[in-house]
Amino acid sequence: MTTEKKPVDSSAQDAPQPAPAVKAAKPIKAAKPVKVAKPTAAPKAAVAPEPAAKPVVVDAAPPKKDKKDKKKAKKKDKKNKEAVIIRFDDAQLPQIDASAEALGLSRAAWVRMVVAQALTKA
Repeated sequence: MTTEKKPVDSSAQDAPQPAPAVKAAKPIKAAKPVKVAKPTAAPKAAVAPEPAAKPVVVDAAPPKKDKKDKKKAKKKDKKNKEAVIIRFDDAQLPQIDASAEALGLSRAAWVRMVVAQALTKA
């Protein structure tokens, strides 16, 4: 086997290489201002030293059951409620709407109000 060197294209080596892309520099974050300690007031001569307070123990994390208990309570409240459909004659609807509008209520809110008033009378 013969090991011949292939001629190298000299124009490829002499050609200028494209410059590598330069990334934009990241902006420098401003330094946080240094906190200055406030001068303390001179201690009063007539103040008696206070007895050391007992340390208070506080739970770091509340129990996870609180969220579940709240959800269960809401479900129980929903179980005590029932959807009701009340049908009115077409002639009564304008009267209901006028009464509700006079009080600034929606039709459904007015009906709930009237039913609640009737239940308190009974």
